[in-house]
Amino acid sequence: MRFLLSGLIVLLIFVYACKKNEDITNLEANVNQAYAFDIGNAWEVNISTKVKGFMEQENNGKFKMSLAYTIDLVTPAGKTISGITSKTEDKIDKEKLPDFILDSQFNLDTTYAAGKYKAIINIRDVITGKTASATGTFDLTKE
Repeated sequence: MRFLLSGLIVLLIFVYACKKNEDITNLEANVNQAYAFDIGNAWEVNISTKVKGFMEQENNGKFKMSLAYTIDLVTPAGKTISGITSKTEDKIDKEKLPDFILDSQFNLDTTYAAGKYKAIINIRDVITGKTASATGTFDLTKE
């Protein structure tokens, strides 16, 4: 009888752990679009990233999510500039969101040379601590 009870407890813990893991999804990010345009004395860079798998906290029928991100820039010469910009996006909505479009924007001054740049977006779900990254490329060109 004692072994049966021990076995049943172990089985219940295993089933609970498996059920709990089913609810956990990975944080995913994909750059939809990255581009830059000349605004005279600087370049304006815009990056649109689709994020999925973040946690939302429900409170009084509203859902809150929070994503923090930093962007690292790789120059045409291969030099990496860490943390060119960073921000936290908080969103409260009446319904659960299946995904979120993270629109980021920053300026580069005229000291940045023309060429192909790579932007690495490092995203962290503030609620769960999960991280994801995505990469987009854009050109600085005078037209």
